[in-house]
Amino acid sequence: MIKKLLSRIITISSALCICLSMSGCGNTAEEPVQEKKEVPATENLSPISSTENSNVDLTVLSSTAVYGEVYDMMCYPEKYVGKTVKMEGLYSEYLDAATKKQYYACIIMDATACCSQGIEFILTDNYNYPDDYPKEGDYITVEGTFDTYEEESGMYCTLKDASLLIGD
Repeated sequence: MIKKLLSRIITISSALCICLSMSGCGNTAEEPVQEKKEVPATENLSPISSTENSNVDLTVLSSTAVYGEVYDMMCYPEKYVGKTVKMEGLYSEYLDAATKKQYYACIIMDATACCSQGIEFILTDNYNYPDDYPKEGDYITVEGTFDTYEEESGMYCTLKDASLLIGD
């Protein structure tokens, strides 16, 4: 008997919760529909495409937005190939022991600094390693043309023909 009563109470409570969640908590008064206003093209630019020298300027975005945009670059690189990208973050380098090839990257952190993403860059021939390169962990700004390449059965993203500014 008690088991049947508890089952009925749980069923009624569940149904009540579902009904309440479907009705929502918002204002029930209808809001007037706003007319769509045509916005001139210059006012419709997103922050990542609004600077003069960069098609994608990550330096003007919050850390959360930058992390999201770089994540998008890694998942959908075809949307960015050929675009000039400007970003700031921590300088990192890696020497592949097997191939003896040196890689350089700009690493960005998400807002909580728990996760990181990075984009490799290849500086123009105007830079000489190690004299013109920053120290590991230096804060940098790098700008280059976004591209992808295949290496050892993997696809990688890079900023080619890049220029480098070492931050304060």
